[in-house]
Amino acid sequence: MSIVLELDHLSVALKRGRGKPIAVLDDINLTVNAGEMTALVGESGSGKTIASLGVIRLLPRSAEIAGQVLLAGTDLTRLTESEMRRVRGRDIGMVFQNPLSALNPTTRVGNQIAEVYRLHTGETDRAARARALDLLGEVGIPDPADRLDDYPHQFSGGMRQRVMIAMALACSPKLLIADEPTTGLDLLVARQILALLSRLRHEHRMGVLFITHDLSIVEEHADQVHVLYAGKSVEWGTSRSFFAQPRHPYSQALLAAVPRLGQRRLASIPGNLPDPETRPPGCRFAPRCAFREPACEIDYPAPDAVGGTVFACRRAREISPAAMLDAVLEQPAAPPVVSHEAVLEVTLLGVDYERTATSFLQGVLGRKDKMRALDDISFTLNQGECLGIVGQSGSGKSTLGRAVLQMIPYHGHVILKGEAFDAMSRGQRKRARRQIQVVFQDPKESMNPRMRIGDIVAEPLKFTGLRGQRARWAAAAALLDRVGLSDQMMNLFPGSVSGGQAQRIAIARALATNPGIIVLDEPTSSLDVSTQALLLNLLKDLARQDGLSYMLISHDIAAVSYMADRIAVLNGGQMVEYGTAQDVLARPRNAYTRELIAASPHFRSHHLGEPSETLTYHLSTAQPSAVQTATAQTKEFNP
Repeated sequence: MSIVLELDHLSVALKRGRGKPIAVLDDINLTVNAGEMTALVGESGSGKTIASLGVIRLLPRSAEIAGQVLLAGTDLTRLTESEMRRVRGRDIGMVFQNPLSALNPTTRVGNQIAEVYRLHTGETDRAARARALDLLGEVGIPDPADRLDDYPHQFSGGMRQRVMIAMALACSPKLLIADEPTTGLDLLVARQILALLSRLRHEHRMGVLFITHDLSIVEEHADQVHVLYAGKSVEWGTSRSFFAQPRHPYSQALLAAVPRLGQRRLASIPGNLPDPETRPPGCRFAPRCAFREPACEIDYPAPDAVGGTVFACRRAREISPAAMLDAVLEQPAAPPVVSHEAVLEVTLLGVDYERTATSFLQGVLGRKDKMRALDDISFTLNQGECLGIVGQSGSGKSTLGRAVLQMIPYHGHVILKGEAFDAMSRGQRKRARRQIQVVFQDPKESMNPRMRIGDIVAEPLKFTGLRGQRARWAAAAALLDRVGLSDQMMNLFPGSVSGGQAQRIAIARALATNPGIIVLDEPTSSLDVSTQALLLNLLKDLARQDGLSYMLISHDIAAVSYMADRIAVLNGGQMVEYGTAQDVLARPRNAYTRELIAASPHFRSHHLGEPSETLTYHLSTAQPSAVQTATAQTKEFNP
């Protein structure tokens, strides 16, 4: 097996302000073979993206790089910038997490793909355009000739990611780097993207460095796994060996945090990653490890190997997965008390969007087409209950949330505690809306970057009658404490906090008006598994303590299965399935629901109803579950 990429003792140090460089990546050894995928995993801040940027030399100029980055034997660290520009795009392709920010919004996609090919090959415009057309077809864009001259905004999220892959493949590179390419995509689209990458790497004999926090993807698609923690390698080896028996306590803790069917409590890793300036001298995971010993805090352990994995831990041979689970799994909290009192009733709700004129004559006459986004949606949400809303992108999930929040016009009825919003006066509606709050997918986008955290959380308290800045700040500090954050964060700005911290701040702000219902719009889609587990456990605790009701909008069916009492499945603006979580997941009646469930690798760990307190690291089993059996009967729905 030929080696495409080899990182040989790679280290990266970055400057903070005018201080001396701080090591953010330390002595990494990693290989990517031709036709294989190596997955780079770890929590946010562990150094995954820094490693990928170090490979393609897109780090700040002040960065200090030591070691070697060997691409098919050539050390990229020794190339000049002009030489490196020829390598990027020609020998290394890059697929970013957010394709919309990576694509030029003012340039047609065909021209963007053709430009990469023309710059690196010197071919004519006609040849470059023909190559762009071939690539769009190769990555599965329907009617590529008709889409070649479209702009990025005219494509869906999954199709934009396919365009990015086409650009990355323009010159048939030796290596493809994919940095969280499926984050934010629904399950069916994500599965199509991953199947596409798997096919292309085998056909082109291309190595893939895949960066992700989704361990279910890793098990299903990766050949090699490399786990980073705080800039240091802690375990690496074959995917088969890693998932059969992870050795390092950090690897075990990460896998324990993956949601599985039947769990009453998710495992989360206590504490946080150390700051690069204050990393401990010994094992960097030691402060968060329940099995540390004094020697762990003095020197970093030498690598050890068993089977197909290598790990850096003194006690890895003696720590069992069951012992790690006992260490990281909190005692299950009492389940929320679900009453039969309806706090929200939605009946025959529909939403129409106006589309632009489809012809010049319609534009002149002022005619506008209407598109039905939601059609006759009805459900009931009881106190203390969580309703999971699942479906593909464009199915109407977020539109339903916005209608319930009174953010968009709708027809039908939204009834809050027996009173319909459309029958309320303006003042009554304004007061009633405080009973329904929202937590968005990207919490930082919903915060004023110039406001301090304390002011952001305290601002809604103005509408509760709480007078005085000091009183509101004290109440904001108490709200932050409820979501597990220190009052020391009050003076920070949103840009200074992590994604998980920002999401908890958003929850604290949502709690400020003492609501009865919170709409959660994809709250965990960009979080790593440990932070996701911490957040979902927090939401369950708040529901138990306050009787909160949730509408959880998500494409992560594993997270929905952990949180939801009932599940509604949307497809094309219609509710195609509705029932208890157990019934919908174990006995789905609709073919679309079965396909959604089949697209979630998390669901291959346990049969519904089996106890999940005993940890099983295999995310897949040879014996099909009831869900898989039902799915196999509907093959015509498979993409």
